[in-house]
Amino acid sequence: MGWHDLIPKTTISDETMEALAPVMLGQKRFNEGRFDEAEGYFHQALKNYPPKSAGRVLIYNKMGILYETIGDLRRALDSYDRSAQEGALTPFTYLRLSNLHLDAGRPSEALASAKRGIRALKKSRTNLPQEIYFWFLLQKMKWKIHRRISRYRQI
Repeated sequence: MGWHDLIPKTTISDETMEALAPVMLGQKRFNEGRFDEAEGYFHQALKNYPPKSAGRVLIYNKMGILYETIGDLRRALDSYDRSAQEGALTPFTYLRLSNLHLDAGRPSEALASAKRGIRALKKSRTNLPQEIYFWFLLQKMKWKIHRRISRYRQI
């Protein structure tokens, strides 16, 4: 018995592949550095998923990464915020929100995002090593925020 025999045999429906196509094309364009085209595909893909779906969370996170990459931090923040509003369970969303708020000089919003990320860990579908990894990242972010707040108070 080889490792191929251990992988569950599943098929992906045509509807799922059709819905995923713009996401995959957007990621391909992003990887090629064709950011305007990637953004267009991501916007197109949003139409394929209902509100509060994991697909929309994924796409908004991808858009946040795209906007961070091109230096449009306001739109990156908006994309991650929309991901959170869609019900993101991935701690990644809240970690990025926390970082962006902290970099923008909003430590209280950064702290709130870090705390939301820790709460999301309890509901997330991550395995234990991933959960521990994100827990440490979010705790480190909280420490960094508290340090920054302390410095502000000293000034």
